[in-house]
Amino acid sequence: MRHMLLTTVTVAVLGIAATGTAVASCVNAREKSAFELRALQTHLMVGALSCGMHDRYNAFVTRWQSDLAGAHRNLSGYFNRAAGGQRALNEYITSLANAQSQEGIRLGSTFCGKVGPLFERVATIQNSAELTAASASASLPLAWDVRPCEIRSAEQARPATTQRR
Repeated sequence: MRHMLLTTVTVAVLGIAATGTAVASCVNAREKSAFELRALQTHLMVGALSCGMHDRYNAFVTRWQSDLAGAHRNLSGYFNRAAGGQRALNEYITSLANAQSQEGIRLGSTFCGKVGPLFERVATIQNSAELTAASASASLPLAWDVRPCEIRSAEQARPATTQRR
């Protein structure tokens, strides 16, 4: 039954997905954290659907609703600024769900054994900073390449000057 549900979710996601567009522009720190938190949320969602952990997922979403909404706003801002707007954001979210579903299929019967401890870990998180750190350290697939923006110091940003003799 679990395999059938996961397959159904994957087929639905594939049917909805448009062609994946690579993320074109670099992301700032807030946007990078938003990508990572969305990856965690999606991974837990796939785990809830595949492993019958709906109550754990609902508790996660309820507890971190504000942070998840903020991450969504940051993702929307990124996609509106640099990557094709709402349609591209929807495509990304679909691609992310597909990547997480494919990972679940690849792991087979061990997937639920890995998702359970992740649910336990996020249940112990005390604040937003810990949630951000947990999202980053989970190293979950992001579906598309996410490249942090290069941070340049004021000295690096100044044009080179020639010396006169």
